[in-house]
Amino acid sequence: MEHIGAEVWLVMAVTQVAEDILFQDSSSESSCIENSESEEDDLSAVVLSLLKEDHPKQTGYLAVVTLYSDRNFWRHLRVSRSTFNRMLHYLNVEEFRKEVCYHGGPEPLTINEMLLMTLQFLGNQGALRVFADKFGRTESTVHNAVGVVCQFFFDHQSNFIQMPRSRSDIIYAEAAFQKRSGFPGVVGALDGSHMTFHPKKENMKSYQNRLQYCSFVLMAIVQADRQFSYTFVGSPGKNHDSFIWKQSSLQQQLQLNCDLHFDSRKYHLIGDSAFPLTKWCIVPYKRTDGGGQLSRSKKLFNYKLSSTRIVVEQAFGDLKNRFRRTQDLHQSIDRAVNIVVTSCVLHNICIRNGDIKIDGNRAPANCNVNREIFNDPLRGSCNAGVLKRDMLCDQIQPQFHNRVRAFH
Repeated sequence: MEHIGAEVWLVMAVTQVAEDILFQDSSSESSCIENSESEEDDLSAVVLSLLKEDHPKQTGYLAVVTLYSDRNFWRHLRVSRSTFNRMLHYLNVEEFRKEVCYHGGPEPLTINEMLLMTLQFLGNQGALRVFADKFGRTESTVHNAVGVVCQFFFDHQSNFIQMPRSRSDIIYAEAAFQKRSGFPGVVGALDGSHMTFHPKKENMKSYQNRLQYCSFVLMAIVQADRQFSYTFVGSPGKNHDSFIWKQSSLQQQLQLNCDLHFDSRKYHLIGDSAFPLTKWCIVPYKRTDGGGQLSRSKKLFNYKLSSTRIVVEQAFGDLKNRFRRTQDLHQSIDRAVNIVVTSCVLHNICIRNGDIKIDGNRAPANCNVNREIFNDPLRGSCNAGVLKRDMLCDQIQPQFHNRVRAFH
């Protein structure tokens, strides 16, 4: 009764205000009578616009999640139950949102609820209002919750995205890569992927790539098991991969002193022909390298390198297929970068937990969008890189022929 009485009082108050607005300039009783019908319509419109619409909210979704089968849990959240529990455990251990003050009103979000919201948001392309309705929360609440969780994982990315540094880690990484295609010395595969993005109109030209859509670049190094070991995110899509790589912190560290990361005489990264050839980054031969057609040994070298390097494109495809929000980002650039980095972190957690199920075809990796830009393929190559690549080419030949003899 008290609730009904308050609504009646509100209607009467709003009606009185509307009457004052509509009739304050009336000049005569006759004019009011002639326009009474239109004024009544206007009065109704004003009252309806000022009254707050009551939206019924769903309740009990958090209980519904617990009833999902393992398959449905994965389909909705894009991670397995055990992976979700591992993520939740990490948030609790790191005291995520340890100080939450409650001043009345709706109950504050639990960590469990915030993680569910974030995974639903990252794993699907649905509108924010859909998730808000599902969780029985306002759109702003879901928006803020996702932002807080993504910022947390962005700030803690170094705990999950790491280059192999110790001697044992480097040896393990090299062995895992060599097992794929027999290419020696690899400690990471390098490439860039374009993340479709919708910037403000005044910034569209800066983010427009060669294929005439707007994007920013996820530059990454990937391990043999498709885990990301380095990410550099946010450079406008119009920039070439080699330019973006040159601006990255890791490239600058390798340029100054590669041996702080790995011994460049034994180990190296591998990339495609968009990157400059150095002693610590090996790229394929081109037909113009030395003139004429490629020799049989160089073609074999390129085949081995490409068969090993493809793991980075597979990782990009897995990332976009699992966390489908990354396929088309309608966010500010800062929030979009946080979303992509968080997705890379969660991608690594999934792999470490054995959660590598990907349904359907992989999403397009969108690599090499701005690949063909330099006329000189040797631009940026160093003599040490050329010598090392030739040495690796000679090293691969007997390995290949020995395998062929063993097969026959």
